[in-house]
Amino acid sequence: MSALGWLVGGMAAGAAGALIWRRRPDDPAPHVGVDPALVPQPALRWLREARRATALWLSEGPVTDGQAGRWHRVLADRAPAAALASAEARLATFRLQGASGAERLDAGTLIYASASGLSAGMLLPESAEPAVLKGAAEDLVALLDGLARRPLLDLTSEEGPVESLGSIGLRLAYQLERILNAEVIVAVTLSGQVKVVGTSGRADRRLLESHAQPGSPIHQVATGEVPSLTSIADPLGGIVHDRRTHFTPAIIWPITYQDESLGAVTFWTDENAAPIGPVIAEVHEALRNAGPRIVRARKFEELGNAALTDPLTGLKNRRGLDEAMHRAGVTSGTLIYADLDKFKLLNDTLGHHAGDAALVHFSRLVHDQIRGGDTAARIGGEEFAIWLPGAPLIYGAKAADRIRIKLGTTPWDWQGRTWPLSASFGVASLPDTSRSIDNLPAQADSALYEAKQGGRNRVETARALT
Repeated sequence: MSALGWLVGGMAAGAAGALIWRRRPDDPAPHVGVDPALVPQPALRWLREARRATALWLSEGPVTDGQAGRWHRVLADRAPAAALASAEARLATFRLQGASGAERLDAGTLIYASASGLSAGMLLPESAEPAVLKGAAEDLVALLDGLARRPLLDLTSEEGPVESLGSIGLRLAYQLERILNAEVIVAVTLSGQVKVVGTSGRADRRLLESHAQPGSPIHQVATGEVPSLTSIADPLGGIVHDRRTHFTPAIIWPITYQDESLGAVTFWTDENAAPIGPVIAEVHEALRNAGPRIVRARKFEELGNAALTDPLTGLKNRRGLDEAMHRAGVTSGTLIYADLDKFKLLNDTLGHHAGDAALVHFSRLVHDQIRGGDTAARIGGEEFAIWLPGAPLIYGAKAADRIRIKLGTTPWDWQGRTWPLSASFGVASLPDTSRSIDNLPAQADSALYEAKQGGRNRVETARALT
């Protein structure tokens, strides 16, 4: 397990009981301009010292107006100012690009990572061994993964604050990993499917947000078809074809509450693991405690997703887009349809997890390029729509071209393999191309088709009314 494996779980668990982390009086004060609630300073200091890094940086929040946001940094006692300035300049660029990777600088090797709206970087000395560089990169990924899944509380619920499924799954996975000394994944039944909501530090993080194949071992246990299983087959049904081989059977136990099947946990032990017998009671207690929280979180998430939100990207769904377009008082506006080019080729070549990652990347890029009152939505597989209330056709065409250029000039890769992304756009407007708002989707779709037929990676507008 990487140096950060147990730390991320502890951070998530510690954050669950409070809305904001507060610095203890004996902790060093954060740098000016840094939000002290971002992450406990001792955690970042521990990670820097564990890797003997010159400096460690962490930044979060939206990238706005070309600004990369504020950085929380933890430095060695005698970190050279010139080295810090050089590294931070590069990190600002990577932050704006949403990039991950490594770069050799005069002062050492800069490891950097971006995910879920967060970015992190670590400057290691030139003498760092390849294994140390690899471990540091894994630590940054684990850090961002854990922070992205901190407890989210819905304070508007009539039943009181509701922790997110991702947070519950993460904490449960790490708790069971500690008890069992094993690799753990947590899956929950949600909207008729079995979705992976948590992975422990040792587990394959690519499985997060994936869905088990119907009939697979974990699907059978999670849906209550069988009480439990021990299986040598891939418990999820082979959704990630290049997963590392497990030489021990997977043990799958149910998560239940009041006789309702909520999901399942899967774990693999090795020859160095402690006997399972003495800790079974502790494991079952953890599963029983998770049950009520999962019931509440699942109810909230299913209602929210069914209403207005696309679960993969967090953008509005088709229903949410329709609601935004038909708000009272709307008399003008522009609708943009967008479609990622050659998406099937990407899926077939890199796998559907890469496809999902590309969709999330595009959705975040779109979100960053539109105004606060605009609405972005995912309305199909690789199909997106953007509603710009009050905007004329010419503004919508320029907005679409700005997004097109930004997508084409922002590097994107999947597990180290760079893949060029582009999109085609169709634009229609009320009252420029239609007198009825209900005709805009058909017009925008027709213009999008022309853009595809015209060679892709371009913007076409519907014909203006005369």
